[in-house]
Amino acid sequence: MARNIHLLATGNEALDPLNDAFGGLNATIDQLTAIADARSSARLAKLKSRMDEFTANVTFVGQVKAGKSSLVNIMAGRPGLLPSDVNPWTSVATTLHVNTRTPGDTKAKFTFFDHDEWQNLTAGGGRLGELAHRAGADDEMDDIRKQVEDMKARSEERLGKHFDLIMGQSHSYDYFDDDLVQRYVCMGDEDDPDISADSGRFADVTKTAELYLDIPQYPMAINLSDTPGVNDTFMVREQITLRSLRGSEVCVVVMAASQALTTMDLALMRMISQFENRQIILFINRIDELHDPVREVPEIRDRVTEMLKQSSINTEAGVIFGSALWGEAALTGDSSMLTDHAASSLNKLCVAAGFDSENIELEHIWALSGLPDLLLSINERIAEGAGARLCNKVRNRARNMASQIRATSVAKTLTDTGTMVYDLDGKTPEDAIRTVANDYEHRATELTGKLRDKVMQRLARTEENFIKRATESLIEHIEQHGEDGTWQYDPAGFRALQKSAYFNFARAMRKEVGALYASAAHDIEAVYRNMLGQHLGEFAIEPPIVPNVPPPLAIGRTIALDLQSTWWRRWWQRRRGAASYAADYTRLVASEASSITKDIEENQIAAVLENVRASLAEFMVEQQETLLGISQSAQAQMDEEALKAAGLKAAKTPDELLGDILKDLGTEAA
Repeated sequence: MARNIHLLATGNEALDPLNDAFGGLNATIDQLTAIADARSSARLAKLKSRMDEFTANVTFVGQVKAGKSSLVNIMAGRPGLLPSDVNPWTSVATTLHVNTRTPGDTKAKFTFFDHDEWQNLTAGGGRLGELAHRAGADDEMDDIRKQVEDMKARSEERLGKHFDLIMGQSHSYDYFDDDLVQRYVCMGDEDDPDISADSGRFADVTKTAELYLDIPQYPMAINLSDTPGVNDTFMVREQITLRSLRGSEVCVVVMAASQALTTMDLALMRMISQFENRQIILFINRIDELHDPVREVPEIRDRVTEMLKQSSINTEAGVIFGSALWGEAALTGDSSMLTDHAASSLNKLCVAAGFDSENIELEHIWALSGLPDLLLSINERIAEGAGARLCNKVRNRARNMASQIRATSVAKTLTDTGTMVYDLDGKTPEDAIRTVANDYEHRATELTGKLRDKVMQRLARTEENFIKRATESLIEHIEQHGEDGTWQYDPAGFRALQKSAYFNFARAMRKEVGALYASAAHDIEAVYRNMLGQHLGEFAIEPPIVPNVPPPLAIGRTIALDLQSTWWRRWWQRRRGAASYAADYTRLVASEASSITKDIEENQIAAVLENVRASLAEFMVEQQETLLGISQSAQAQMDEEALKAAGLKAAKTPDELLGDILKDLGTEAA
């Protein structure tokens, strides 16, 4: 670890409210556990474990050499841990699991592509080969195949007889060091004399790398994912980056100040524009390379703001300027590592900030590096995003658990006094409960099917309109300009309509699923009241929390229409006549548009609707178990010994204690 590791605690204050909320919920759950039966205690223990195991996912994306790995290394307190500032020849995504429970003694795990994934890459040229084939770019396909064959031959020669044995497997270690990391994720030139012969041995076939670290300066667990640069030959890295972004709470986009806003950065904007604004942080790195950062940073900020507007990203998304090099100097306590140019740029910023440029303290270097702002911004987004959602879910479940414990207590009293009377329209408790559960299972299936059909119909109309407009625009171009030159139709409008359709689906889902969940809670509550009469007092069952809708990342994936290459010139050269252009172009546009729609359906919509059904099913199973237990009251009695051991009975009755707990959780109790 670096000498000044304490600097990583910067920004922790943003997590204080979340940690306080977790602490309060833990205390409440402990109180409930003390008066709960064995089944309820087990459920409460699971609730506590969800908070104990909460892990925030932060993903770093950007171009090669923008400084992603350097930033991740600093946040890990281990400068130099991941290779950086070298020419890439691998596509490995690396995740640093900070403060997470490791499987056994595992400190490093490397997973390889399986045979199907490798076959797709080597036989078809990966995602780029797929696009080239769809566009009819035969010459490019030949180039791709040659590059892939060279990579395949290199890998098979390096691994020999072990090649087939490791595909789809993983290697785990109880340690990691620089040599081990470079063996699996090394990013560098094969001919570089500074790279050992063993370095990069498994790099071509390694899909993911996972390292486990303990950093006490972070108050909770966090996953830092360092994705490969997206500008690679086969677009394998784009696929890996998109996969890494799914489930990520915060996306840190790293750009180099000296080359910000390149064409490849715009491709990145297309990807991240699908996120909510508060999930995005732009870190403009390498300001140490600017001649006059005091003057140039505002100019770059203006250009970045304009780029955000063009990409339909709210300009309130966080934009931070900094230098990983300065951050490393502060973290290691070694300012001598700064070049004369980096030191000169730092001095100019120090003067502008009112610091003593003749005697720059490490804290000032750290402040100007942008790392404190980055850490604070990440923590703020974790607290208001995934952290807040988990608190709401746990509080919701705890309120219902308290109500279930109260119902169980009332049932015991009624059973003991022989006054239990059911009012279930002639049904047994078991039949009444199962009728409600089966009804809502059917209604959930019906609703999710309706939501899916509606959004897919809208996406299909969007496809049809896009194909029609693109073809009409092509014909108009030919009529006006003839068949000379090339032409391309921007799919940005198509993506905007797809995004609109997806978020319309999200709004409808939240509204209609919320209503379904509320109705289910009402009907379950009615079963409790019909079983236990008015003895429950002010009793309520809370509906489940409606599942979160993830950003539609599939919309941002690259399609052939996005690529600026020699494809289009050759595509035009092979065709003569407006009819030929229109027919072939229509087929190309249709296949590209449908590929995005299919991805949205399979990787976004299907997952959301499955979560809708799963959340309701979990809610119903928990309520069914409690109600069935109450109907067999002899098996649903409170554990008096637990009360005595906890010393709670002498202070307050269980019902009084439950009333206090429900008030703490936000539900007024009798």
